[in-house]
This record gives sequence, C-alpha cells and structure tokens, in this order.
Amino acid sequence: MSLLPNDVLARMALDSPLLCDALSLARWSAPATPVTTGGVPGIDDARTAISRFSLWPNDLLGRPADRVTWLGGLNSAADVAHFVVPWSAALRLGLVRIDDSLARPAPDLEHQVRDSERVLGWWFQEFERTIAQARGDLARPESPAPGTTGPELLPGVLRFLYEAPDGHRPDLDTLSEETLSRPLPAGPPGGTPETAQLLLHVLWQLSDTGAVLLDHRPSTAPDEDRHGRCTVELTALGRYGVRRMLLEVGVHAPIVDTLAEACASRFLDALAVLPYEERLREVAPWLDRRGPAEALCQIAAVVRGPGLALRRWVGTQVLNTTSSDIEPQLRAMLCSPRPTDSSMAAVVLLSSGMLNQRGIDHLLAAHGPWVVIDMVAAAMAPDDSDLSAFLSSKGSPDVERMLLTDPDPLVIGAHPDALPVLEALARHHPDHDTAARSRLLAILLREGN
Repeated sequence: MSLLPNDVLARMALDSPLLCDALSLARWSAPATPVTTGGVPGIDDARTAISRFSLWPNDLLGRPADRVTWLGGLNSAADVAHFVVPWSAALRLGLVRIDDSLARPAPDLEHQVRDSERVLGWWFQEFERTIAQARGDLARPESPAPGTTGPELLPGVLRFLYEAPDGHRPDLDTLSEETLSRPLPAGPPGGTPETAQLLLHVLWQLSDTGAVLLDHRPSTAPDEDRHGRCTVELTALGRYGVRRMLLEVGVHAPIVDTLAEACASRFLDALAVLPYEERLREVAPWLDRRGPAEALCQIAAVVRGPGLALRRWVGTQVLNTTSSDIEPQLRAMLCSPRPTDSSMAAVVLLSSGMLNQRGIDHLLAAHGPWVVIDMVAAAMAPDDSDLSAFLSSKGSPDVERMLLTDPDPLVIGAHPDALPVLEALARHHPDHDTAARSRLLAILLREGN
C-alpha cells in the first residue's frame, strides 16, 4: 500500500468529479445568485449552470438534441441530481455562503483552495458522506432492503482493495465472494443473484468522489449477468481515504514499502518531501530490489541537467548508505563528462569515510566548485526563500569560497545550475563582498554564453 504526498493528493481531489463540480458551481455563483427558500438557485440560473458545466444525466451524454428538450422541461433545479448533488456539497463544505436569499462564493475561497490540508478535508468529508448515503437498491432509495446500503456493502470492499497491491483490479464477482460476510438478497426467481448489481450501484456513486475507478462493460448478451463485466481499482485518493477512516477508528494502517517499486525519479522526488529520518526507512526496500550498482545507474540517469539539484542531493543520501559497495563505479563517475555525475559521485565519496585527508583535498580541488553549486542549488526553494537561512547557518560556513576563490569561468559554467546559483548568491548572501563577487562571476558566465 502506498500514498502520494498530500499536495499531489489535493490536486487529484480538486479534479475529482464531485469536488470539481462543487467548486465550479461555487465560483459560478459570483457575484451573487438568487436562491429559493430551499437554498437552490432558480430554474433559469440552474439551466445556465447545467449547460456550462455539462451536468447532464448519464443517458443524455452525446445526445445534444435531446438535451435541449430535457432542459426546457425542467421545473426545479432540485430535480436534477447532477446539479443539486455538487451544489449541496458546496453548501456543506462552506464553498458557498447564503445571505438574504443570495448565494455567493466564500470570501476566501481561492485562498482555501491552495491549502492542501483543507482541500483533503473537504474531499474526505464528502467521501465519508457518500459511503453513508450510497444505495445499492435504487428502486427503494428511501427504504432500502437490509444489506443493500453503502455502510453495509462498502467497508469490506474498500478494506479488501486497500490491502491488495497497488493497481489491483478485481471484478465484481470476486469482490462479492471475498468481502461480503453474508449472502445478499437474490434476484427474481430463476434469475442471477443481485449481489454484483448492488455493488455496482454503490461503487458508481462512490466513483464520483474519485476514490474508485470502474472499468464497466455492460452486458449485451441475454445469457450474461446483467451487470456485465466490471473491474474496480482503488485510486490514490481512495487509499488515502480508507487509511484515514481506519486510523480514525483506531485500526493500525501502516504504510509499508511505500516507494519500493517506484522509478528512480518518483522515488527521489518523494523522499525530498519527507523528514530526513523517514527517508532512511524508505531507502533499504528500494535498494534491495535493485542492488547498489543498478541503483547508482538508475539514480544517475534521472539527476542530470538543470533544475535537478535537490533530486541529486537526495540521490547522494541514498547512495551514501551503500557507498562501500560501489566505490569503483563512483571513482569512474568522477571522470564523467557530465558535471552533475561527477559532482554527485564526489559528494558520496566525500561522505563515505573511505578517503584520507589527501584524497579529500584532491577531490575538493578537482570538483569542489561543482559540489558547492549543487549544495546551494539543493537548498534553494523556488522563490529563494530558504537560501538566506542556509547561508547563515553554522552547518555551511563559507562553502562558497571554493566557488569564488580564483574561479575558472569555463569550469564553473559547465555546470547547468551555475548561473542561477551565482545570481541567487548575489541577491541573498549576507556578506556584501561575496555577493559582489558572485554578481561579477554571473556576468562573466552570461557574456561567455
């Protein structure tokens, strides 16, 4: 079982059908939209929103002529589930405020949308509510038969999908057999059991949250089950939601081997957002699946080029744990024509404890400027907000001396991140003389290009 970082999950939540439509309707209500006593926009406004955001019933998709007839026959927005469900969600979540019979977007809506934790809170609230409200027996939504509601059908299904390997896609019959503790009502005499059909209905409702992905191929042959063929996959959002539900009821839900199967680029980018002590727990499973030499090759292939200094720096931390096994490959990499390869190998060797002082001095003389560039570039946030603190910290005293003392513009300029690092030092270094030398060297590099 694996989880993506919260900022990635939040972007996925904003793209999920229910939350996406709720936000669209909240923004659409600006500057103000009249509502009825029930808190629903009038039918003319609703028709506009339905057309703009394609909130059509499923049976009207791809039938534009029929949509016109259907839209003209509407009497109330409350009759249109594809409109009223996201509108109600927008009200519940506070995306829309109603005052004096006028609906408006929440005053700080756009600020809230940029808050990953808040967005995931919105999404989880609707995820739980959908489970509670889901109905498998659509013929009797207000008085469903025992065993046919979301709370009765979905917990076992979601737990089964959560505990399965990432990407597992069982079909409805498998889910019925593996997850339901007691038989459900049968269909008409002589017909097929209704279990899969009931599951299909509640899972379709849950799919609007983006928690599950259905691949449904309805039956066309009379001798096949009515539900046809449908496979179900728990999405990254679904894994997040199920884990959060389990934790809230006190069920231990550890994340194991979260990144062990990830490609090198995803692995390093994910490690970069974890606290240092958590990174080390993820490294061993990933290395075990590849071996030290293959890990070095995979990491080296995804850390080359400009803008990847943080990924390179995290890569050195991974390789530090196995440096004694790859010492010959690291020494060979020092001679690489790619400065980023040489710099990464130098950092690993410098941290390995395998070099004597003479070896350290030789390595710094040959590769020190590139090491400093990578060190500073890895500490730079996109807006340089962290750089001043890094340059003033006790752990990095005057590291820029190796870069700015008798610099060789040709050597330094070969590193793809040299110019942005020098310009950032010129803007943020607390020592005016160092900032001036950085600025001058940056000018020389620009003129050389």
